[in-house]
Amino acid sequence: MIILAYDGSLNGDWVSRYAMRFAAHVGTSLSVLHVSDGSQNPDQLFVKLQRLERESQALGVEVFTEILPEEKSVYFTLLKHLPTGPGNIVVCGTRVRSRQRRFLSGTIAEKLLRTGHFPVLALRVVQPGLLGTPRDLLLPLAGHPRGFAAAWPFFRLLLPEVDQLFLLRCMQVSPLRLSNLSMVRREAMRQAGERYLSGVAEEILHRRGDSSFRLDWRISICDDWVRHVLIHASRLKVRMLLLGATERPLGHRLLHGNALERILRGTPCDVGIYRSL
Repeated sequence: MIILAYDGSLNGDWVSRYAMRFAAHVGTSLSVLHVSDGSQNPDQLFVKLQRLERESQALGVEVFTEILPEEKSVYFTLLKHLPTGPGNIVVCGTRVRSRQRRFLSGTIAEKLLRTGHFPVLALRVVQPGLLGTPRDLLLPLAGHPRGFAAAWPFFRLLLPEVDQLFLLRCMQVSPLRLSNLSMVRREAMRQAGERYLSGVAEEILHRRGDSSFRLDWRISICDDWVRHVLIHASRLKVRMLLLGATERPLGHRLLHGNALERILRGTPCDVGIYRSL
C-alpha cells in the first residue's frame, strides 16, 4: 500500500499527484493520513480530500482517508498510526519553512526518513505541472555495495512512465588531492566507477520487465558531489532527482543532511529522497 502523509497544503496537493500515480502503477490502494493540528480550515480540507479521491478513482485507485487528532505532535501521531515493515511505502512532502530556509532539517519528513521502521519517500516538487510524471530521471549513486537494491522499491513506482534514466557516480576526493591526481589514478577510479555502474545497469535492465526506456550513465571525479549532481541535472534537463538518505552514523548523517539541503535548495527539478529498510 502507498501511504500519503497529507498536510492539506498546496505543496501537499502537488505531492499527492505522485502518491496517486504510485498507487496506480503498482496496482495498490492509497491510504491518506491527515493529522488535524488546527492549521487547515476544515471546510477547505474536506474539498481538497474530495478532489484527491476523485482524481485517484479516475486512475483506478481506491482511497482510504483517515483524519487523526493530534497527539503530542504531528510526527508522534503519524508514527503511532503508520504500520511498520517493508510492505508499505510512506510518501510525504518537504518544503522550505518560514523563518528557516531549510527544506529537510528538523522537518517531519526528515524524522520519518530517520525512523528506519518503514520505507519512506520524501518529495520536493519544483514543477507541479508535471502532475507526478517526471519521465526523465537522474539517479546519483554513492557506490553502496547493495547496488540498486535500495533504490528499486522507489524506482518501480515511477517505472511505467520513465522515458530516460541517467545514472551518475560522483567519486569525491579532497580539493588538494583532486588537483594532484595523476592520470593513472584518475583512470583507475574511472574504471572502478564504470564497473559499478555497469553492474547497476545490468540489474536495472533485469528488473524492468516489459518497460522500455533509455539508460545512460555518467562518471564524475570531483571535490564537491552536490555541485556536480546539480550541474548534471541542469545539463541533462532531467525532471527528477532520486537520492538515497544515508543509513550511516550520526556524524555522517549531519554532513549528508547538509548536502541534501543544498540539493533541495538548488535543484532545477523535482527531488525524491528515499530510505528503504
